[in-house]
Amino acid sequence: MTFEFLKINMANQYKIDQKILTLAECAVMDNEDRPASFKVEDTEFIHLDFNYCDGWTSHAWVASAIVEAENWNSAFSRFIEKLSRLIPRISLIAQAYIEYLTEPLLIHKVGSEVALFRYVKNIDPVGLMFMENEKGALIKLLSDKEIPENFYYYWNDAVNAVGYSAKLLLMFSAIEALSRNLEMSSGKKFYEIREDILGKDLAGEIFRQNDGLRHRLSHGHYFDGRDNGKNYIEIIHQKIIQYFNAKIIKESLICEDVKHPQRNFFGNKEGGYTFIKTKDDGSEFNLKDVLHDFDNNTGVKYERHIDDSLWAIY
Repeated sequence: MTFEFLKINMANQYKIDQKILTLAECAVMDNEDRPASFKVEDTEFIHLDFNYCDGWTSHAWVASAIVEAENWNSAFSRFIEKLSRLIPRISLIAQAYIEYLTEPLLIHKVGSEVALFRYVKNIDPVGLMFMENEKGALIKLLSDKEIPENFYYYWNDAVNAVGYSAKLLLMFSAIEALSRNLEMSSGKKFYEIREDILGKDLAGEIFRQNDGLRHRLSHGHYFDGRDNGKNYIEIIHQKIIQYFNAKIIKESLICEDVKHPQRNFFGNKEGGYTFIKTKDDGSEFNLKDVLHDFDNNTGVKYERHIDDSLWAIY
């Protein structure tokens, strides 16, 4: 007796819609049924709000694709892999701001009555207090002769910058300016001063020749697996503040336990994941309509669906 084994495809299909915030106005009009849209590598890009009367009424696109995967998490990972190739190229060509990783997302398993929605909305920034201690620190730094002006210029640019790698490169330059200047006044080598500021291990991770993070970012290698799980911005920021208090000001005048330092007017968001379902069984899951419901708190077409068991099986 012989047996024939059949290979069963256990993959599901997921329709994924990702909002993209951009100042590029999608003006590809080669599809009369869907103006302001185009498709490339099985991913469709369409302007979020366009009509022939008013034109482009928002600064956003939606990227959509059907992805086959075992579960929603795998589907999302494969979708992000697609966008990680497409968006940087679009950025070069469009010559305008474009960001998607912190924007709303909709994942619908084809045939399911529910969809997974990541809702994100902009919120006002929260300020930090500049009080008597901070004023005292300012007076001491104005009288200090060791810290070069270039350090402050680079550090101010880093605080004001938007973007992880941009901030880091500016912070690295600030540390270089600081350590090079202190080398002349302290009698230490500049790399020893970097170790004084950052600690030996962290200084090695960042400034080690050939494979340090600064070398890699400056020579076109970008990030890799060894950098995952580390927020170098907050780690380095903390080291700089501690160094200034201990070695320059010689008094703890700058707060060392600020949550979310380098606060900015831009990129302040809040949100989370939730499952949703349509109120009308005949309605489709559409990211534009879902956002309208949630942004305006109307609940006309969609409502939250609370079922914790879905996380394991969706």
